[in-house]
Amino acid sequence: MRLSHEFADASRGPAALDGRPAEWQEEVTMVLARRFWWVAVVGIPFGLGVLGLAGVSVAAPQELIADGDFSACATSKVLRQDNKGPDWCETRKDGKEGRKLLMLSKKDVAGNATPKAMLKAHPDLNTYLSQRFAAPQKDDFSIQYDICVREILPDDNRSAFCMVGKDSDKKAGPNSTGGERFVFLGFENAPEKGKINLFARQGKTPWEQKTIVAKGLDLNKWYTIELAIYPSAAAYEVSVKGITQPVELDAFSPSGKAPKRLTHISFASWNDGAGTFYIDNVIARAL
Repeated sequence: MRLSHEFADASRGPAALDGRPAEWQEEVTMVLARRFWWVAVVGIPFGLGVLGLAGVSVAAPQELIADGDFSACATSKVLRQDNKGPDWCETRKDGKEGRKLLMLSKKDVAGNATPKAMLKAHPDLNTYLSQRFAAPQKDDFSIQYDICVREILPDDNRSAFCMVGKDSDKKAGPNSTGGERFVFLGFENAPEKGKINLFARQGKTPWEQKTIVAKGLDLNKWYTIELAIYPSAAAYEVSVKGITQPVELDAFSPSGKAPKRLTHISFASWNDGAGTFYIDNVIARAL
């Protein structure tokens, strides 16, 4: 079930349900995610409000991503390697040099000294960091990740892509073609030096009509991106934690049909969209 805006507002506290008819309150499942939570309405017994949930057993959300904090990756080689299970790997395979642009960083980057993935810009090569979900997703689910963008090369002025979709062409890995992508996010340099914008591609729109989700963010600063994804509705919501409210977006669908069975998440730097950036604390959970 897709969250309505009023129940998305409920994620800011139980008071958002005050005054609702009792027959609406038939069960509420609270899905906790790291540093944020969503509320989905599925039925509470009549007369039992949100504050009366004590003692009600709620199943834990299904985790869809393994090693979201990259602590299980000992080396860059391990990070790039595909172990054919739920793990991170480099999936574009644009030659040996392209793969090596994905690295494990343990340096202090803008205050984060924990293990993290680094994708390095190259004007001629493509690099993808991808992971297959624990199970294909046809129902609603959430994703959260931390990102720090160091630079976006000015030639194409776009990079640090996040894509959620599938692996259907079996040629260049998941999310490598437009028809495989459902979520399509990226960053561009803003007019003001040292600033960047988060943007999204929706529907069939060309690059020139991309949607700006958040303006005037800083290079070399960590941000948490939150997504709620609704495959059956061909839509999703995205926000920058603590900075923007959720923005509702149509799924990317250059052919007119968005994927309905989502299997992978990918972060990428392209030869025509090169940038250097870091990824950490990736969480994906079924709602």
